[in-house]
Amino acid sequence: MADRNLAVGVALALALGVAALLIVLTQCMPKPAAEAPQPQKPKIVLVPVDFVLQSPQVGQLVSALTKLAQRNDVAGLVLVINSPGGTVSDTEALYTALRGINKTKYAVVTGLAASGAYYVAVAAERIYATPSSWVGSVGVIAVLWPEEYLYDIPDYIYTTGPLKYYGRDLTDYYNDIERVRLNFVEAVLRGRAGRIKTDPAVFETAAVFTADQAREMGLIDKIGGVFDAVDDMAKELGLKQYSVVYIGEAANASARQSGAAWRVSLSQLLNSTPFPMFYLYPAALQLDVRTDGRRNATLPTYPTDRPYVVLDMAHGNMVPRSFVEVLRAELAARGRVLVAASSENQLTTLLGNATALVVVNPTAPFSRDAVAAVVNATARGVRVAYFYDMRASAIVTISGVSYVAPYSAFAAFDPLLMYFNMSGLRAVYNFTAGGDNYLRNWQFVAVEPRGNWSLLRGVTRLVLFSPSAVATNAPHRLTARGYVFGYGEGNYTVATQTGNFLFIGSVRSFTPYFITQGDNWQFLRNVVNWLTEPREIKKLAKPPTSGVIYVSG
Repeated sequence: MADRNLAVGVALALALGVAALLIVLTQCMPKPAAEAPQPQKPKIVLVPVDFVLQSPQVGQLVSALTKLAQRNDVAGLVLVINSPGGTVSDTEALYTALRGINKTKYAVVTGLAASGAYYVAVAAERIYATPSSWVGSVGVIAVLWPEEYLYDIPDYIYTTGPLKYYGRDLTDYYNDIERVRLNFVEAVLRGRAGRIKTDPAVFETAAVFTADQAREMGLIDKIGGVFDAVDDMAKELGLKQYSVVYIGEAANASARQSGAAWRVSLSQLLNSTPFPMFYLYPAALQLDVRTDGRRNATLPTYPTDRPYVVLDMAHGNMVPRSFVEVLRAELAARGRVLVAASSENQLTTLLGNATALVVVNPTAPFSRDAVAAVVNATARGVRVAYFYDMRASAIVTISGVSYVAPYSAFAAFDPLLMYFNMSGLRAVYNFTAGGDNYLRNWQFVAVEPRGNWSLLRGVTRLVLFSPSAVATNAPHRLTARGYVFGYGEGNYTVATQTGNFLFIGSVRSFTPYFITQGDNWQFLRNVVNWLTEPREIKKLAKPPTSGVIYVSG
């Protein structure tokens, strides 16, 4: 028994000794090195730009891009663009942010990169476009209300300087539009340096181009999609392993993802920027500017002992208040008063003893009786000046909301014009951009009159704002060399006279600011002289029974 206990004790002692030895050996053995952390895969970040470029979306995107610019694991950015552009300030904010990021940047157009969206695209080193994409529209849309600059500052407003109320002179605003356009063109030429394969003058038309056309012109580099751009970027950067993530995931931010609104209302845009200038594709703009439907009050019987000229307001006429202001002043200098006819019945009555009739931008046709009244008046010696601005008359108002039609077809079928063998066409443009002077803008057509027409006395050069062309064989015609959409380059009649009926294809050209260009004012004075010059006018026995003295404001 004692021997067994001794054996157990010896075995236990040996076991404890072996265990102790193992512990000592374990402590003395070198510890294996800790496993090094695996480096993160470089990231190629997709940046969707698929919304109208305006606040606050652009601000959120710029904030996310700023975070990415500081990340070492971000190898490059791929802009995925499907946008019509946006405000000038937001477009340039996104463009400058991208230019300042020291990362490789590619852009892929997946539908539309128009105007401001293409401005953003040229911040990238390479631009791709899917086969059915559209690219271009290098230009500016501006919303200006010239009428605001034509009246004095209200007497209850005090300012410390003459331009505090207006901000800038109207002509300065027009020149600013050209300056903003040039900024866009310069960005394109800088971003696409050495790759533009066409005359840069093509940008002056602000056209959009198919992906194939854009590639041929050098506006993009390759027809392809997002994966083509990602693969090419990885090869350029020598990336064997990498991950592709969206910007929201990479920046841990609420950057705008897909599905943003593509169309935007004009009022919303105007509320989003202090300057109403936009790098925007027109199809994305919803015009919702409301019009003022106030009418002039009807006054008692007009005193027939004062000579007057009738202003037609019976046919939905779109008459700029500023034009009325100029016309009234010129008539007053010749002892005439301007009277507005707000209905065809009133028009017929007032023509009975009128000196002349002025028709401005009608948007509703003259009835058969109204045409007969005007024709009979011209036969008696009453003279008619018909001012027509094709662009202004293309605005259609429905339920108090104004919409702009592609062009106005009204003048082509106006019964009054047709009686005098005239048919309106479309607006005439010079089709060149303006450089640093808005008067060289494509909307301003310079005319150098020729001939012995009395209305051209003292007139050597007119500068007309988008004048309307008219087809006619009348003996007296003023022609302008320009471009008409659908008809091309050519000489177009923009003013013409047959007997006592005169057509003038412009209204805005004879409003403040515009009227001081060239000899526009002298031409209008000649027109007013023609309307009011002494001549025999057969009177009607029945005097007018009512009328409206037109008071602007």
